[in-house]
Amino acid sequence: MEITRKRIMQYLFCVALVLAGIIFNHYGVGSGEFMAYGSVGNWLIYIGFVGFAVTTLQMLSRKKRRIDERMEFVAAKAMRITYLALIIAAFIIIILDGIQPITIPYHLFMSYLVCGLLLIYFVAYHYLLRRY
Repeated sequence: MEITRKRIMQYLFCVALVLAGIIFNHYGVGSGEFMAYGSVGNWLIYIGFVGFAVTTLQMLSRKKRRIDERMEFVAAKAMRITYLALIIAAFIIIILDGIQPITIPYHLFMSYLVCGLLLIYFVAYHYLLRRY
């Protein structure tokens, strides 16, 4: 468990996010513009604490990983498959939106899109890892 300059910068960034969130909450920044959310500060505080957790978990679970050329090749192929799936999905969504308007809120749409892309990458990577 070695505390490096990079780790210190990550913790300082998390502290800055939490402090910015507290200041935004105190002055009510964003409370009138966003109807569904109380303030922008709540989300900054949340992201700051998630950053603390991720940084601490990274520091506690450091192990040396062996990565060879085959794994890099598989990762590149999985990335290509994921990008192709994104292009095909965007094309299908454009067609479906032209037929009947999609009324899902954008934040939900982007959340589902990112989760779907992660799932496609995960499945493609593990499939290609067994194949090659």
